[in-house]
Amino acid sequence: MTFFPDDNDGLIPFETQMRYLPLPKRRIWELDFLRGICVILMILDHLTMCVDMFAGEWYGASAWFALGAGNAFTRFCHQWVASDAWRTAHCVVLVFFFGISGISCTFSRSNLKRGAQLMAVAMLYSYVTLFDEYVLGITGSFVTFGVLHFIATMILLYTLVDFLCRHNKRAVAICSVGLCGIALILYFCFTPPSSTPIFFAFLFPPHDFWGNPSLFYSQGEVSPGDMFTVVEYLPYFFWGAAIGPFLYRTRESLLPRLDGKWNRPISFIGKHALLIFILHIPVLMGLLALLSFLFITPGNWGF
Repeated sequence: MTFFPDDNDGLIPFETQMRYLPLPKRRIWELDFLRGICVILMILDHLTMCVDMFAGEWYGASAWFALGAGNAFTRFCHQWVASDAWRTAHCVVLVFFFGISGISCTFSRSNLKRGAQLMAVAMLYSYVTLFDEYVLGITGSFVTFGVLHFIATMILLYTLVDFLCRHNKRAVAICSVGLCGIALILYFCFTPPSSTPIFFAFLFPPHDFWGNPSLFYSQGEVSPGDMFTVVEYLPYFFWGAAIGPFLYRTRESLLPRLDGKWNRPISFIGKHALLIFILHIPVLMGLLALLSFLFITPGNWGF
C-alpha cells in the first residue's frame, strides 16, 4: 500500500489525504532557514542602496564616483546597485523567497485570512511611504505595489485557485503551472499599447525583459520606491505552489536529521521575515543618518 495512492485504486484519494492530513507539529526548519538567508541578503542589498543614497551628500558632489572621491565600500555600493551581477543575484534570491511563500500556501488552511491581513499591512506601509514622500520630502520612497502587496495578491490568488479547484491539490498544481506559462508568455511576447489604462500598471512591468520601457507608464508615476508587478513575478511564486504538495507530501521536513541549534539564528529571521522587512529600511537609514551626523558630515544628517 502506498501512502499517496492514485485516485482510481480504491483507496483514499490523494487530494482528500492532503486536505485532512494533520498539520506538522513543528515548523519545517529548512523553509525558515532558506527564507532567513533571503532576508539577510535583502538587508545587505538594501544597505548598499542606502549607502549609495547618502554618498552624494557625504562627498559633496552628485558625481563623486566620477571624481575619484569616496572610500572603497561606498564606491562598491554605487557600482553594485547598477551591475549585471546585482540583477542576477536579485532574481535568484526572489525565486527562492517568493517560491517559499508559494510552498507555504500549500500548508495553510487560512490563506484567505493570511492574504487579507498581509494586504492590510501592505496598505499601511503605502500610507507610511506616502507620508515619507510628500511630508518628509524623501524623494522616491512612495510604494503602491511593492513586495508586501505582491505576496498578499499572490496568496489571495492562490486562495481563489484552490477554491475553484475544490481543494484538489493536483488540480491546483496544474493551474499553478498554467498561470506560470501565461505570465511568461505575456512577459516575453506581449507589450501593452500606450492606450492601456495606468490602472493595469500593477500587472505589467515598467520595462520588458530586454530593458525597453513600458509604453503606458513609468515606475516613477506609480510606485517609485518599490514595484513588483504580477506578470513579471507571478512565476516566482507559483512554482512553489505547484511543487509544494508533492515535495512536502507528509508536511514534514525533508531533512530532519540536519535540524539543530546551528540553524536557529537564521531560522528565527525567517520566521519573523515580515517584521524585519517592515523595520529594516528605517533602521538602516537611521543608522546611516546618525553616522553622517556624528562623523562624516558633522551636524548634517546626510539626507
